Amino acid sequence: MHVFPVRSGAAVAAALAFLLPVAGSAQVGYLPEKSPYEDFKIGQSATLLGGWLAVRPDPANVAPAPSWLAGVRYDIGVGGPASLFARYVFSPSERNVLVPTNPRATRVVATPGTTTHLIDAGLDVSLTGRKTWRHLMPSVNVGAGLASDFARADTGGYQFGTKFAFNYGFSLRYLPRRGPQLRLDAVNYLWQYQYPDRYFVKAADTTSILTDTRRREAWRANWALTAGVTFPLFR
Repeated sequence: MHVFPVRSGAAVAAALAFLLPVAGSAQVGYLPEKSPYEDFKIGQSATLLGGWLAVRPDPANVAPAPSWLAGVRYDIGVGGPASLFARYVFSPSERNVLVPTNPRATRVVATPGTTTHLIDAGLDVSLTGRKTWRHLMPSVNVGAGLASDFARADTGGYQFGTKFAFNYGFSLRYLPRRGPQLRLDAVNYLWQYQYPDRYFVKAADTTSILTDTRRREAWRANWALTAGVTFPLFR
């Protein structure tokens, strides 16, 4: 008399244990053929990119003017949602040449052409893991490298030189199942300006390029906005 209730209870418990996960997955998941998420293997790729480098004015007004940029980027997956990248971009522009001994009205003596070169490497991490959402993959990235104009000191004694530059940014990639891919990037490059002593010496009109010797060095953040075409490698 006591055997059947026990067996019936065990059967009901087993049925509930089987059905509850199925019901839960039906509520919060997607059918495979209707899911907006797709697995994506983060391998190797090369990108041709172009865009705009919005260089911020510096305290002495010798920074390059904002201008277009072009470059290349190489990515390689290193496991999970992470990949390493190496990137080179250049931006041709012009800047002011200042003569500190001239009065303020005649201090700018030339605006020669100059090209800013940026080379860096870093880490990129996908925010959707190793999956795309409707073929889109957003990510964040950080990097470090060098910035240079490969120019000598000008007649006013200023030289941008070659210096360390750090950056962080955000990316959005469109990743179809086949063919080239598209990507958008917003990267904030940070580098430092260093000024010669003569920038603090007063001219005949009692003005100087800079007045506060504590501003002998100045960091500036410069946003770059780029769009690129990416070609998968070795697939």
